[in-house]
Amino acid sequence: MKVTIDVVAGDLPPTGAQMTSMVQAASDPTTSPQLLRQIATQTDWQLRQLVASNPNTPTDTLWQLGIDFPEAILNNPVFELLQLEQLDLVATIPHPTLTSLLQCDRVPTRFMEYAVSRQDYSLWLAVAYNPHTPSAILENLAQKSRRQDRELIRAVAAHPQTPVHLLAEIVDIGEGIARIVAENAQTPISVLKQILRKYAHPHDPTFTTLVALHPQLNPCLLMQMYLAPSDAAAQSLWLAKQIDTPPAQLMQLADTDWSVLRLAVVRHPHTPSQTIDLLWQQLQLQIDPHAPSVLDRLIYDSFASNPQTSPQLRGELRKLLK
Repeated sequence: MKVTIDVVAGDLPPTGAQMTSMVQAASDPTTSPQLLRQIATQTDWQLRQLVASNPNTPTDTLWQLGIDFPEAILNNPVFELLQLEQLDLVATIPHPTLTSLLQCDRVPTRFMEYAVSRQDYSLWLAVAYNPHTPSAILENLAQKSRRQDRELIRAVAAHPQTPVHLLAEIVDIGEGIARIVAENAQTPISVLKQILRKYAHPHDPTFTTLVALHPQLNPCLLMQMYLAPSDAAAQSLWLAKQIDTPPAQLMQLADTDWSVLRLAVVRHPHTPSQTIDLLWQQLQLQIDPHAPSVLDRLIYDSFASNPQTSPQLRGELRKLLK
């Protein structure tokens, strides 16, 4: 059955009945390509996403919508058909759309390989930021960076799929890259020890703090690597890093003079906002707001990244980070 509706033009918002009709048409795989192309011009986010998911949407419209809705394009049943019909499909996709697709979980590996083969920096970055990029491709990107391009190599340093030998190599680039590797949850103990040997300084606790906060360091390792003042402190830090530690216990752990343990509690997503505010009052006394150190920035970021941090404190942190 042919569907006909009045598509609202211009900036006029659709009425309730018009919106209902357009939602039905955008969802219906039998809706004509011409009508879907019309609906795609609407400003409503839901309508445009539905059109991006519709297998009857024209290819050129799909690519336009793919900038904002790459996952919908990859999940669209017609996407597999397009790949079968056109072996060089990736080469025909507009650059802005391809950049969005490359950052999605389901993007085909051959799309990544194509992107890395091009002399296109923005495509390389999109691949590096995809958490599912294979290790072989990450090694290729690291070679392309020539160790001089900080943004690309920083993305590789933070990637969960980066192979151990590559992490061990890139920590020698400098302290900035070493800090990112130290915060990578997949970084092995051997590389963490390498970072401490090269960058830990008695008067700058940045790297010892980062390594102590690493999820792989259990109480035994914390003591072996001289990163905790006592066995009890090491056990407490280990608890503060466990995702299933309850809020009540985190509140108890926050009652400490050890700044590393405080920071671990600040980072935990189950820590109550009141406890985070209390810890901010304690930790901010260690910070020079006029000349924040690298460790100060780490403290700021830890507070800012926790979803439990209160809006008031977030506002204060934004001013300090500027």
